[in-house]
Amino acid sequence: MKPGSLRLRLLIAWAVFIFIAMQVAGFGLRALFERSILRRTISELNFDLDQLAKAIEIDAAGTVRLVRRGPSDPQFDVVDGGRYWQVDAADREPLQSTSLGQRNLQIPMRFNAPPTFVETGLIAPDGKPLIAVTRRSTLQQGDSGRKSNVRLTSAVNASEIREDTDKFALDLVHGLAWFALLLLTGAWAHVSIGLRPLENLRLTLARVRNGTARRIDGVFPSEVEPLVAETNELLDAQQRDIEIARARASDLAHGLKTPLAIMAAKSRLLRRNGHGQIADDIDRQIDVMNRHTQRELARARARGSASSAREVIDIGAATHELLAAIQTLPRAKRLEWSLGKSARVSLPMDRADFNDMVGNLLENALKWAERKVLIEIGEHHGKFFIKLDDDGPGIADEHLERVLRRGERADSSVEGTGLGLAIVGDLVEAYGGRLILAKSPLGGLSAMLELPDRRLV
Repeated sequence: MKPGSLRLRLLIAWAVFIFIAMQVAGFGLRALFERSILRRTISELNFDLDQLAKAIEIDAAGTVRLVRRGPSDPQFDVVDGGRYWQVDAADREPLQSTSLGQRNLQIPMRFNAPPTFVETGLIAPDGKPLIAVTRRSTLQQGDSGRKSNVRLTSAVNASEIREDTDKFALDLVHGLAWFALLLLTGAWAHVSIGLRPLENLRLTLARVRNGTARRIDGVFPSEVEPLVAETNELLDAQQRDIEIARARASDLAHGLKTPLAIMAAKSRLLRRNGHGQIADDIDRQIDVMNRHTQRELARARARGSASSAREVIDIGAATHELLAAIQTLPRAKRLEWSLGKSARVSLPMDRADFNDMVGNLLENALKWAERKVLIEIGEHHGKFFIKLDDDGPGIADEHLERVLRRGERADSSVEGTGLGLAIVGDLVEAYGGRLILAKSPLGGLSAMLELPDRRLV
C-alpha cells in the first residue's frame, strides 16, 4: 500500500483507536479487578472479626482471653504468615495471633472513626504494608456486670492483593493482545468491504479507458453514485466534443479539396504554357497541404476511436489476415514472409485503426524489402509489440526522427505519400503506445509497434 493510500489511512486510524481502547480497557479492568479483590479481602477480614468476637471473653479482672479457637486460617498460626489478628483492651496487654510472634500491631487511635473501619497505613512486624479492618466492641466482664471496650483488628499483607492483581494484569495483557488482533482483522475486513465499490469503480473506469465500455455502468453505493453520475456526464461531454472536432476536421478537409483541385488544374495550365518552374512550386505546396490534411484527418480519427468503445481483437489472427491480403500483391509474391511464433494476445482496439497501423507497416516493408520480411508478435514488461524487419536499404539514423514525426519521405523514387509511418505513429500514440524505428538485423528497417497490455487492468 502506498503512503497516501486511503486503505492505509483507515487501517492506521483503526489501529490507533484499538490501541487507545485496549489501554483504557486494560487500566479499567485492572482497577475493577483490584477493587473487587479489595472488597473480597475486607469481607474475609470482617468474617475473621466475627469469628474472633465469638472466641473471646473478659474475665472479672479485665483480662481478655480466648475461650475457643479463633479465626481458622492457617496463616494465623505461622509467625509472619501474612495474616494477623489482635485484640486491644484498656491498660491490658493485647491478645494476639501466633503469626505476630510476641510483636504488636501499632494501631493509631481513631476517636472519630466509625465502629468498623478499614485501616491501610499499618505495617506488619516483617515490615510489609497491611490492609486491616478494625472494629470497636463492648464486652461484659464475667458476672460482675461491668463492661469493657475492646478493639478487634484483623489484617492481611497488601502484597497478596498486589500479587493477585499483577497475575491478573499479565493474563489480561495476553487476552487483550489477542482481542486487539481480532479487532484489527475485523478492521481490515471492514475497510476492504467498505472500499470494494471504489475498486469496482476503478475497474469500470479502466474498461472505459481501454475502450471496452463507453460509460460507467453498475450498482454503486449511494455515497458513490454522485461521483459516477458526474463522471458519466464528463464522458458524454468529452465524446460530444470529440465528435464535433472530428466533424470539423472532416469538413475542413473536404472544404480544402476543391481549392486544392483548382490549384492543381492551374498548375497544369501553367506547365502547358511553359511556366514549369512556377508549376513545380505550386505542386510542392499542394503536396504539403495534402499531407497536412491527410495527417490531421488521421489524428482526428485516432483520437476519436481511442476514446470510444472498441471491440477486442485477436492480434495474431488479425495480423495473419492482413499478411494474407498483402501476399496476394504481385511484388509480395517475390518476397519471403516469415511470421514467427506469436503470443496469443487480445486487446481492445478499433479494427480500422489496427488495420491502418499494421497495414502501413506491412506496406512499407513491401515497398523497401529486397528478399525477406520478418514479423514477430509478443509481449515484454507488460507491453505488447508487433515488430517488422526487412532487408531493404533502411533509413539513415539522421532521417529516422524526421520520417516519423513529420511524415516526410526518405526516398521520393518510390511511389507513395510518405505518410504511412507518420500515421502509424499518430495512431499508436493515441492508444498510449509508441512506434520505434531502428536498424534491422537483416540490414534494413526495424519498425516496432508497442502498445500497453491493457488486459492487465
